[in-house]
Amino acid sequence: MQNDLVSRLMSLPAKPGVYLMKNFKGEFIYIGKAKILSKRVRSYFDGKEKESHRAATLILPHIADIECIITETETEALILEANLIAQHQPYYNVRQKDSKHFPYLMLELEDKFPRLRLTRRTKEDKNLYFGPFTNSNYTRAILDLVPRLFYLRECHLIFPLKKEVRPCLNFHVGRCKAPCINKITEDEYMEGVYAARMFLEGKNTEILARLQRKMQIASAEMRFEDASKYRDQVFAVQSAFAKQKADKANDAGLSLDVIAVCRAKEQAAAVIVEYRNGILFNRRHFYLESRLEQEPQEILAEFLPGWYLSVSKDDLPREIVMEFSLGEEQESFEDLLASLAGHKIQAKVPQRDEKFGYLQMAKANAEMLLVELQAKGAKYDEMTQSIFELQKELNLSNPPLCIECFDISHLGGEEPVASMVRFVNGFPSKSDYRKYKVKIAMGGDDFASMKEILTRRLKRLRAEKSDFPDLLLIDGGKGQVNAAFEVLKEMKLTDIPVIGLAKRLEEIVFPGDKPSVLLKRSHPALQLLQRARDEAHRFALKFQRKRREL
Repeated sequence: MQNDLVSRLMSLPAKPGVYLMKNFKGEFIYIGKAKILSKRVRSYFDGKEKESHRAATLILPHIADIECIITETETEALILEANLIAQHQPYYNVRQKDSKHFPYLMLELEDKFPRLRLTRRTKEDKNLYFGPFTNSNYTRAILDLVPRLFYLRECHLIFPLKKEVRPCLNFHVGRCKAPCINKITEDEYMEGVYAARMFLEGKNTEILARLQRKMQIASAEMRFEDASKYRDQVFAVQSAFAKQKADKANDAGLSLDVIAVCRAKEQAAAVIVEYRNGILFNRRHFYLESRLEQEPQEILAEFLPGWYLSVSKDDLPREIVMEFSLGEEQESFEDLLASLAGHKIQAKVPQRDEKFGYLQMAKANAEMLLVELQAKGAKYDEMTQSIFELQKELNLSNPPLCIECFDISHLGGEEPVASMVRFVNGFPSKSDYRKYKVKIAMGGDDFASMKEILTRRLKRLRAEKSDFPDLLLIDGGKGQVNAAFEVLKEMKLTDIPVIGLAKRLEEIVFPGDKPSVLLKRSHPALQLLQRARDEAHRFALKFQRKRREL
């Protein structure tokens, strides 16, 4: 052990605080909290750590320096630890993994006339996000219901409008108040937005009282048409909440978070099931990395403070149910919750009764999520292998992590169109797909069409300062590939490799005189190219048929 590290250990105070371990590059590799800093940090080096605790054996060889921050209390150490982990993302700490495939509902409050839409990414902005939701069918049902209930627009118009527009069908069937033609003021529209927000937050009592009051006022003022609309909204909201009560708790005032975690080696899944006003309001799912393979209670002790520090005071529950006690961290965790909420929040481990049943449901969700994570990881490993196989077969300098595939489609020269599909890490990235109408090249001239479309695509990427693909794939033979290569030469981008996949023999063709390559049909590299080629062909054909129908 280094002399300066020994002296650092000898000078550690017997006070609560946070310790930050660095490697030889000066990077933070682990951040932890301690009731007594001197005792906790020295335990990594004295060989007395429990066998089940792998931190000492895994971290010890990489520790070059240790920093300590003294705090007044354990609760302060807990808060500081969570903030530092979020800031530095140390390699050996429990970390939340990406879960972009789970949908969120976003209320676009940054717009003049907000709308509700589906998204798979959250940002630090003024918009409101609800989710993530695990059932996409349920999410889309809510996405259909809320605009209809509260007359939110569903169009993609950007306000203020630059030119006059005609109202869409939703206005004519009574689903939208048409802010696009000034049929509703911004203040009136925002009343509907506020009601939609309460609905999505599960505040059924408040929203029903609000709608019933509006109904009574409209009726007293003899605005019977408005009163009937409010009545219909009341019935619709009551019906929606009646469906939710299939998951309803017996206690109508229940405000509860039920938390479960499941781990397999370095992968873990955590589930937080939220009950508000006696109704199952939300299920939050998290993928976690546990490089030290901690026990579930250790994962919870590290993960939960960071999560609850990010939750607003109004969204905190009155009670928390967990599968495990947090041991020595339990008291400081409850103190943290109390400081955030302004009142005591108990974190319990039920052994029976109804709350034990809620916990079993949450645990089943966590186990299911972990199985899905493992299956996805296995599939990802398979796709990653196909990328490196393709790099090897094509003798590429870099692995083709990003592949863009182009296809031309027309019917006897009529309505020529093109498609571009992008595969990232072996999987289709559908948000990056593009479709083109061929504008200059004559119908039927696939070579000229390919040159036109590829030129437009590459110029757009250059103008936007976006990354170029690692590999260009053309649905076609030697002629189309040579046409594409001419574009690369003209734009001085010949460092981008381009190949074609000819359908008859499924041979991989190259520009110029380089001989083609034939791979076995079962070869993973060929199968990756086939998936990209078939997807580009499908996308182009769909667009071409749509053009013919117009």
